[in-house]
Amino acid sequence: MLPAEFYIEERLEKHRKTSFCNLGESGVRNFTVRQILDLCKLSPDALLSLSLEDSPNSGSLELKEEIASLYSELDPREILITTGTSEALYLFFRVVVKKGMRVGYFSPAFQALYEIPRLCGAELNPVDILEGKNFEKLFKNSDLIILNQPHNPTGIAFTGEDWEEIRYLNSRYDRILLFDEHYRFLDNSGESGFDRVRGRVFATGSITKSFGVTGLRVGWILGDSNTLSTLRSYKDYLTHTVNPMSEYLSLHLLKNRSSILSTIRGRVHQNISVFRKAFHLIHSLAGIGWPSGGLVSFPKLKKGFDSENYADKLLENCGVFVLPGKNFEKDGFIRVGFGENQDRFATGIERWVDWESRNANL
Repeated sequence: MLPAEFYIEERLEKHRKTSFCNLGESGVRNFTVRQILDLCKLSPDALLSLSLEDSPNSGSLELKEEIASLYSELDPREILITTGTSEALYLFFRVVVKKGMRVGYFSPAFQALYEIPRLCGAELNPVDILEGKNFEKLFKNSDLIILNQPHNPTGIAFTGEDWEEIRYLNSRYDRILLFDEHYRFLDNSGESGFDRVRGRVFATGSITKSFGVTGLRVGWILGDSNTLSTLRSYKDYLTHTVNPMSEYLSLHLLKNRSSILSTIRGRVHQNISVFRKAFHLIHSLAGIGWPSGGLVSFPKLKKGFDSENYADKLLENCGVFVLPGKNFEKDGFIRVGFGENQDRFATGIERWVDWESRNANL
């Protein structure tokens, strides 16, 4: 049995390299190696002297120690470095999910969060986050609960009241929790669910999207050492190790995260501001929930619009690439990312508004 076609990735693969204004991506526009070296105050000689031997299968100790510092009282042995969070999620689901296990998550969702559990024989319990954060339904009817925070594709982040409810329900129902925290570095609180909630808790993390370095493919998963040992053994059949150059650059990005993230947050906030000012001029959009964390939002199209057809026309006429809600199995919406270069983002939005104004009957 194979998983279903990965709708999001198929469309990204087709358009991410050729579109003028890429709002389909869910990460920050990528930096060059030279820019990263400058941001981290590193000499090119530092890379030239690196040995291209295998890193440890669980990840370099120095990188794990730096990641551990992002959490409270975390032992580096409770961290497994993976090739992006995609590998971390795949390993976790393959090891933890058993046939018939009930897996709950907020939908629409990143496809791997439910497609791989389904492949493992899980019974899915999706709860539509656009209709409200019904944590009771998630906890009552699930054995494993996936909490994607901040949420992709909607940009919804949890409030203080949400965290109180999660802690209460977790103590009541004692479920396995997986926090998917790809955008933690762009969350307003910056605090991990792994630190907020006690029990059978796991969390994935990464710097790739928030730092504009998706090509480094460095992610991690946290959890109890026995489970991580099993995941690491499974990993030996997949990627074995992460590229030592990727680990090295990731380490120094994390060491310099305060100054780097300040610049990136400024870019994201400026792009959101530009979109806010233009939103009422984009007549095909019926509404939007502005992101309270992360890099994306999920505007609603007016009734009768096919999201895929609209995204195709927008790309063809404006060079602006967005993801149709149909790729998230939720038609009638589009996903807009705010990580693009500011000048290109502003020009893309200008083209979008102009196209809408000239085509009132789209």
